[in-house]
Amino acid sequence: MKLYDNPAANSPRKVRIFLAEKNITDIEIIKIDLMQGEHKTPEYKAIAPNSRIPALQLDDGTVIMESTAICRYLECLYPEPNLFGESPMEIASIEMWQCRVYNELMLPLAMGFRHLHPAMAGMENQNAEYGESQKQIAIKSLKYFNGVLTESQFVAGDRYTFADIQMITTTDFFLKLNRLELSEYPELQRHAELMSTRESFTA
Repeated sequence: MKLYDNPAANSPRKVRIFLAEKNITDIEIIKIDLMQGEHKTPEYKAIAPNSRIPALQLDDGTVIMESTAICRYLECLYPEPNLFGESPMEIASIEMWQCRVYNELMLPLAMGFRHLHPAMAGMENQNAEYGESQKQIAIKSLKYFNGVLTESQFVAGDRYTFADIQMITTTDFFLKLNRLELSEYPELQRHAELMSTRESFTA
C-alpha cells in the first residue's frame, strides 16, 4: 500500500499518528509537495480526483480518500490496539466525539485561518466577516470542549482513541494559526500535554 502524504498538512498527520499508534510500518509513504502544486498534477489527480491528501492506494490500485476513512480501513486490517471502539456503545461514543470535534471545532478553526490569515490571501478568496464569525464559533467550541475534558482524561472516555487524535491534530495545528492561546483553555492544554508524551505525537 502507498500513502500519499504531506508532513506540514493537518489531515495526513491524523493518519501518521494512527500508523504510529498501530506500529504499522509496511506502508510506503509518498510525499506530495503542496507548495509546488504536486497535488494538482494530472498524475496525482488520476489517483485522487479531488486533489487532496491523504490518499491510500491499495495494492490492487483502489484508492481510499479522507483521513478517517483511511484509518477505519486500517483498523480492520490491524485491529490492535483498538482505536475506534469495541462495544456498540464505545464505537458510537468515539464516532460521536470525533465528528463533533471535527465539525464544531476543526472546521470553524480552518475557516477562520483560511479567511483571516495573511498567508492565505493568495490562495483563498478571503471573506474577513465570514472568517471572524467562524473564529468566534471556534472560540465558543473551545470553551465547550474544555468543559468536556474536565470530566474525563481522554476525549471519548477513559482511554486513548481516534477521538483524541482528532482533538490533538486540531488544537496543535489550528490554534496558533488563528492566534489563539491554548493556555486559556487549561483542560485542552492538559490534554495536549498528555498527547505530547506519546511517541506518535511527532509522527
